[in-house]
Amino acid sequence: MAAPATRFADATLLATEYLRPLMGGVHVGSTVPRPRPPEMVLLRRIGGPRRNSLIDDARIDVQVWADSDHRAEEIASATRYHLARICETRREVRQVSEEIGPTLIPDAPSDVPRVLMTVVLSVRGAVPTS
Repeated sequence: MAAPATRFADATLLATEYLRPLMGGVHVGSTVPRPRPPEMVLLRRIGGPRRNSLIDDARIDVQVWADSDHRAEEIASATRYHLARICETRREVRQVSEEIGPTLIPDAPSDVPRVLMTVVLSVRGAVPTS
């Protein structure tokens, strides 16, 4: 007998909703708003497989922009810390792992300070009842 179909939460939405109140006014989202704020954290799912019938390993690209290298690294450090603790309040996230740690790579061609990192959120799905 086949395993029942599972519905998974939107991992990007889980992460952005979790981070917003924790980032002290820094814009957190999955798209660049207009007008563009000087500091922001963007999260986007860039893939990741379903591990099994209950767990989805969502690979999340995290990009942090700020006015200086130091500030971008500071915001990235806070983002990294908070994402490492997401399981404490978002029970559907069962595990967090880091694939690529914070890396300062200026945003070309504008040379705006930017930090990149990649995390995997292992999200437990639910079997729809209807």
